Amino acid sequence: MNGRDYTIKFNAFEGGVLTGVIMQSDDRSQRALKPVLDQLIDIKKQSELDAGVKKEIIPGGMLKLTDKDGNVVTREPYPWEVGGN
Repeated sequence: MNGRDYTIKFNAFEGGVLTGVIMQSDDRSQRALKPVLDQLIDIKKQSELDAGVKKEIIPGGMLKLTDKDGNVVTREPYPWEVGGN
């Protein structure tokens, strides 16, 4: 590494795609991109706070997300969402 920081701009969809690509990459790539993934997760968490998202684990281990407008999404939790995150 050369010690430089770079800033990129992306929308929510692009951030989700980038997160998915990193999560599905091989172990070596995941280790190299861990700082990027950590930043993407932090951005996601802040976006959820801003949108007033409430999370709950429902029977079967699924995650139910409800925003302040009442929109509901049910899906499997990501690894970082397990354990009270």
